[in-house]
Amino acid sequence: MTKTLEAQFNHLIETTKALQQGHFQLASGLHGSRFFRCIKLLENPQAAEFLFDAMAAQFSEPIDMVLGANEAGSILAFETAKRLNVKVAIARQTDHQYHLIDGFAIAPEQRVLIVDDITTTGGTAKKLITIAQSAEAIPVGVGLIATKGLFEVDLGCPTQVLITLKGMDAVSPESCPLCQQGVPLTQ
Repeated sequence: MTKTLEAQFNHLIETTKALQQGHFQLASGLHGSRFFRCIKLLENPQAAEFLFDAMAAQFSEPIDMVLGANEAGSILAFETAKRLNVKVAIARQTDHQYHLIDGFAIAPEQRVLIVDDITTTGGTAKKLITIAQSAEAIPVGVGLIATKGLFEVDLGCPTQVLITLKGMDAVSPESCPLCQQGVPLTQ
């Protein structure tokens, strides 16, 4: 990430208050004292344009489709696909499983770019890669707005991260100091 992009990103985090303090249960099931609410970055589409541009610029290989999930990942997928002039597919989680939303399909041999807002363990990205592979498509890469940088995450294909957040934590509920202090989870 260039210094200019990093400065823009940090300014957007600050103005949207996307980085929050509290006691959070993460999608991975781990607990953290800081939570990156990426969707807050996207509440002003004009202010977030640079993120979409930067994500699309990370990938130069042929891509047929961009796949994202959930709220922020869907917006990121749509905007990245628009910049790459390709189709988009959106997945959502129901009953702890990810599925394409009705009306979306991935064809065999399509070259699919997976995008997600943030990762701790790579869980969502791995599930989206599985969706593409189940359709006999080719996952060509993963693009992430941010990572907490806490764990080595191997997604099995080229991965580009726009920023690594500093000062993040993620611990098991059993090891969570906030749980041990009786601090309730932040909603």
